[in-house]
Amino acid sequence: MINASYNVNMKSRLLLDRQLKALANRRRLDVLAFLKKNHSAYVGEITKEIGISMQALSKHLKQLADANIVTSKKRGLYVTYRLFVPQSSIVRKVLQEL
Repeated sequence: MINASYNVNMKSRLLLDRQLKALANRRRLDVLAFLKKNHSAYVGEITKEIGISMQALSKHLKQLADANIVTSKKRGLYVTYRLFVPQSSIVRKVLQEL
């Protein structure tokens, strides 16, 4: 029988694994730097600033969202992205360097 503390530790490790993988990409770091500077942005604004296709950006944003690094809010036809709060200590340290 697996105890509850093991399950919590495993979930924390899985999230940390997703966060580290999400942060290990230059394009995703560019997205995070843009969101840090602008607080929130629509997909079109990010693609224009970063210079990548919407399809590629969508994949990057999904990975960042799955890692609890960004969050989204749909407003009509547009989706706004912003940094997820609160951040883990590792994500905070990376954001400080951007």
